[in-house]
Amino acid sequence: MSARKACCGERLCSAGPRSAIVPLHAQRASLRGRRILAATGLPEGWPAVRFGEDAVVWIERAEAPHANDAMILERLAISLSIISHRLDTTAPTRRAVEVLLAGDATDSEREEAVAHLAFPTHAPIRTIAVLSSAQLTRPLPHAIVATRFGVVRAVLTADDGPHPAEQAGIGVVASSPMDVRVSWRSALVALRLSDSRHPVVRADDLGALLSLAEAEDQRPTVHPDVEDVDRLLAATWTLPLLHGITAGTSVRALAADAGIHHSSMNARLQKLPALLGYDPTTPSGRTRLDVALMLHRLARTRFDRM
Repeated sequence: MSARKACCGERLCSAGPRSAIVPLHAQRASLRGRRILAATGLPEGWPAVRFGEDAVVWIERAEAPHANDAMILERLAISLSIISHRLDTTAPTRRAVEVLLAGDATDSEREEAVAHLAFPTHAPIRTIAVLSSAQLTRPLPHAIVATRFGVVRAVLTADDGPHPAEQAGIGVVASSPMDVRVSWRSALVALRLSDSRHPVVRADDLGALLSLAEAEDQRPTVHPDVEDVDRLLAATWTLPLLHGITAGTSVRALAADAGIHHSSMNARLQKLPALLGYDPTTPSGRTRLDVALMLHRLARTRFDRM
């Protein structure tokens, strides 16, 4: 589609697509349909529509958006989606990954998907959950997946090589194609528990906590201990301080981290049993608070939608 067809204003404006598919990467077209140099930061501030896994079309305007911009961009996105689908040689691999993650796929469909991915015969498969925006550090079969926690990228591997992204949740090993969904569920749990302190979490390392996390996901409402953490965070407590308590950090160290006198921190700690219903400074209390913080992260973590 030329920029003339994609522009309705009387003043000059440009249009273009940006896509993960190389032939469409960062292209712009002038009002007369000529390709022009792509600027950095596109398409910030202009009417835009996302399509596919990692693509966007936009119209550049100096004036206010036109009433027909949404319709024009939708049609442009549909047209380019068809073109990019034809050019995308990774589509069959992506569909194979989606089949292995699907709940309604048959055993034969899963076997066919594994055959397409060309994994070694009888090789155990491990799923890895990464952020949808992550740039993979090595070529592995992957697909964008919509979950109830947001949009993430599912990566499949038959080896235990380097992590494909800086932040990742590594699922348990699937011994057969039918077990890939089990591995994927554990990878999602692991990714939701990852953070700046622990950017890569392995489901294998969670032990019994993995079963607890999966059971908690089936609850219709969050656990009361999670709500208690919410109340603490809405007051004067922070996650680093609460994690410090579970780690057995001294009162003076907690006070230094919070920037207050140790006597003030001690006074705050003495109020916690009444707020929580248990004493988080005792061994059993620290364990309970530590689990509550884990469940809180599981319940509150959401990933950006594309």
